[in-house]
Amino acid sequence: MNYLVDFDADSISLRLIFEAEQFTTHSGVVTLQCLPMALPFARKAADLSELGGGGLQTVYVAQRVHVTPGEFDAFACRLCADAPAWLAQARDALPAFGVAGGAVCVMVAAEGRPILFIDFQGYSYARYVARLG
Repeated sequence: MNYLVDFDADSISLRLIFEAEQFTTHSGVVTLQCLPMALPFARKAADLSELGGGGLQTVYVAQRVHVTPGEFDAFACRLCADAPAWLAQARDALPAFGVAGGAVCVMVAAEGRPILFIDFQGYSYARYVARLG
């Protein structure tokens, strides 16, 4: 696992370092960013309270999306709804292949919110979701 930890009396800072991994597909070589730790993915979670508890999977990030806290909150309370436009664009840009034992994801981040990793698996909604934080 590749990460850095720093702490003082008031806080702990954790820096996770992605590792680039290349995959050869029928359309060429695709580079994905691998999270240095496996995360549990929930299937068809309705909201953030239902995340966790699933089997651990390696996380491969293909797209990153930064949104406002308001956009994040509106999405996070309805994970089974069709993805909003800002997320559908990233979903549609995902490579069309799977990785054994792993999840090819869109990473969604907003200030003050957990980071979400979404594996759509070809669906219009967040089929599998993991959180960090």
